[in-house]
Amino acid sequence: MNDIQFPPTGSGTLTISVVDNNGSSRTVLEASKPFTIEAVWTIDAESARVLGGRWELSAYVESFGPGFEGQVGPTRLQPLNGNTTYNDAIVVPANTFPDNPAAPSPGVYKVIVVLLLRNNNLVTDVAAVAEGPLLRIG
Repeated sequence: MNDIQFPPTGSGTLTISVVDNNGSSRTVLEASKPFTIEAVWTIDAESARVLGGRWELSAYVESFGPGFEGQVGPTRLQPLNGNTTYNDAIVVPANTFPDNPAAPSPGVYKVIVVLLLRNNNLVTDVAAVAEGPLLRIG
């Protein structure tokens, strides 16, 4: 669980998990199958009442050793609607990562999820960055 930054007041948390194409929580995945990065975030009631705009949820990976690095799956957009709890999922398509990567690449990746609040087309200071599990993909 990671805190959502709220300057100067407010509070919230962001939690992420990775599930395979069968809906099971996994850290060893097949490159030829899609997987999903699930996110759940909560904000306090006062922030839910006064904030406007939209949430932007995106996911990135960083390779240990040579390998793919960058954004995975699409950025998900979700309008603020007065709720205190939100959830969304980023589907990472099959074959985003190499199958049976060549040496010396181990096919190990760190997941990073970024949650931003955008209001009037401007990124606000309400944000969270969550490091996910290490994944073995191949």
